[in-house]
Amino acid sequence: MQKECTPPPKRIPAPDAIPRPKETVAGVLLWDFGEVLSVSLGYFKSAALPPLRQQINVNQIKESLQRDATVWSRDSRRWAKFKTDPKKSGQSEDETFEPLSEVFDAVVGEASKTAGTPAKLRFASRPSEAPISERTNSTRPDAYLLLVDKKNVDIPEGKMAHTSKKSPDSWDDIVVSFEFKKGNTDTDRKDDDQKVVWSLHHIMRGDPCRRATFGVTIENTEMRFWFTCRAVTLVSQSFNFCTEPEHLIYFFCSLAFAEDHELGWDPTIQRVGVGGKIQYNITVRTDEGKDLVYQTTRVISDYSADASSGRGTRVFEARLIFLNGTSVKDAEPVVLKDSWGDGDRDREDIILNQIFADLQKHKGREQEEEARKYFLTVLAAGNVMVEGNIDNTDRLLRESDLPPDRSYRLPVDEVPKQKPIRTHSRLVFREVCQPLYELQTLDTVFATLEDARKALQFLHSVGWVHRDVSGGNVLRWDNLGKLADLEYAKHMNSNASHEVRTGTLDFMACEVEAQKHLFIQPKAIRKDPASRKRVQFPFRFNPLHDVESIWWIATWILYYHVDEKGRQLSTDQIRCFRELFPGRLNSRTSAFLAPLADAVLPTPFQTAAHIVEDMRDQLRIAYTASETNMPPVYDDALEMLHSTFNECFASAAEHSRGVGLFRPPAAHRQQHSSAKRQQEDPVADPRDPKQLKIACFYFGVLLFKWTEKANSSVH
Repeated sequence: MQKECTPPPKRIPAPDAIPRPKETVAGVLLWDFGEVLSVSLGYFKSAALPPLRQQINVNQIKESLQRDATVWSRDSRRWAKFKTDPKKSGQSEDETFEPLSEVFDAVVGEASKTAGTPAKLRFASRPSEAPISERTNSTRPDAYLLLVDKKNVDIPEGKMAHTSKKSPDSWDDIVVSFEFKKGNTDTDRKDDDQKVVWSLHHIMRGDPCRRATFGVTIENTEMRFWFTCRAVTLVSQSFNFCTEPEHLIYFFCSLAFAEDHELGWDPTIQRVGVGGKIQYNITVRTDEGKDLVYQTTRVISDYSADASSGRGTRVFEARLIFLNGTSVKDAEPVVLKDSWGDGDRDREDIILNQIFADLQKHKGREQEEEARKYFLTVLAAGNVMVEGNIDNTDRLLRESDLPPDRSYRLPVDEVPKQKPIRTHSRLVFREVCQPLYELQTLDTVFATLEDARKALQFLHSVGWVHRDVSGGNVLRWDNLGKLADLEYAKHMNSNASHEVRTGTLDFMACEVEAQKHLFIQPKAIRKDPASRKRVQFPFRFNPLHDVESIWWIATWILYYHVDEKGRQLSTDQIRCFRELFPGRLNSRTSAFLAPLADAVLPTPFQTAAHIVEDMRDQLRIAYTASETNMPPVYDDALEMLHSTFNECFASAAEHSRGVGLFRPPAAHRQQHSSAKRQQEDPVADPRDPKQLKIACFYFGVLLFKWTEKANSSVH
């Protein structure tokens, strides 16, 4: 039997026919986003920049350059090409800063005399032309440093059509993105910040070979350095690049003579051209010491990489081509998952093994074997190794502690933030599954959700919770539903992982979204005898929340789809969808408590909708029963709920046989653009629009909030 598609799949798309306003909610900036830190130049040099080669002496280079009148003006005590401040140059912005390339050439030319090797980078200033990219993008940096020996792979036809150059520069080779302004107002700084952040973001989301990247912003004479990786973004305090040459010399020399892995590249991934398309050869080093090289055949999912900080998960379909250096022919397709997990969490394969061990211990081998049917099979797993060490963001920052000051945090749930560390790992799964949202009949959806519920029941039976059930990790393979993405799964008695909101907003349980119990009964309320104040019980994720997420998926399926190809959603169905899935925090509880408006759905959906409504009622009963005492006692309610959902999914599948499931036609998508550059053209990107995941919020949101707080302090 042929088995198609993916785990973990791409995110379920937000309905094109149901546009929703974009909202900025500080509360969604959770652990996986990280922080923007303004740091001293000394810290930036010691933590973010590659170490200087031993032969390179910045002071000697500075003194040598200052003896050259074509490079340094002794009269004005500044670079000869910048005798006047940029804002007074009388030239265009591009013409004003173009001499930076000559400064770079002079610095690295002098440094190469002692380094004994030519510079690995070159300076390019082409502000009117966008570098090419595998992922459509119109961003045009003012300038950039890029590799002399390029990593970009030329293909006969591709995304070069938008440029007139025969050998265009590529984002795949850019190390440092520059943004310039002649002025130095707050508006100038904000504009530069937004543009350099977009460039950093584009590199991190678009290039699977990147672990980190750099940027530079200049407003008049004030220069700042930028660095981003999957854990944190740093920006240095500003300095006058015209009159303080030692900082710029250090920056250029540290990067121009660094090794590729020090510049942010992953040496365990190689970009290759296969059949006129870009693919990747990815090495998986297992814990047992095996070296397996897989060649990708397609991207299954890369939505998590859209956030510069966070897990950065990419999922590929791939085939094994080398095993311990020996060529492998005609291997079966598998799924390869590359991600940056929280440093204090176990890998997904380790979590799975812990769950299976608990099942065998408490339920017996037979139940363990039965449970395995509903989860993915791990073929290989291991942490990524770079230069003999486990790849993590701590090593990218040269194991430096983050400075306590100049930190602009957006607190979430009153949880104090520690130093973020993310560990780079890879897993290979046997099953190449079909994601739930690609299923085309309603009965198959309900059967698949029932199998996902069985997977949850096995977890719950040994004290585990999933904590991230969504439409994106419910899969189908060989007529069986499977539950994926267990990175956030934890044992209820464990305090090893974070008690914060996790999951995908549209499928998150209302209590998890609100971070409080919503069904507490009056007799459960206790008061402290001494203070007479109400005793507050800390909120914790419990198994009922997993089951509620399954209910939200079923509801989403009904209200997002139509039963005939080409059929439009009715106005009432659109209204109900918006009420159920508004796309913002703390806005769904009232819809969860209200009866479902099943009459707005296509007639063939309505019987199933009645059943889903009954499931919602049973959820409310279960919550009320469990919160009669505090903390909640949910064992009996959970057992009853699993039994009820089992019967309801079977009934919904039976009453939905032969009912087709189709996405409504896409509404006209608005084009977003800016005067010079910024947004990716959403129409040109063939992938589905992405629904924001709480743990991976968009990079630009933090920047706007950060600049408001930082400008008055840093400048």
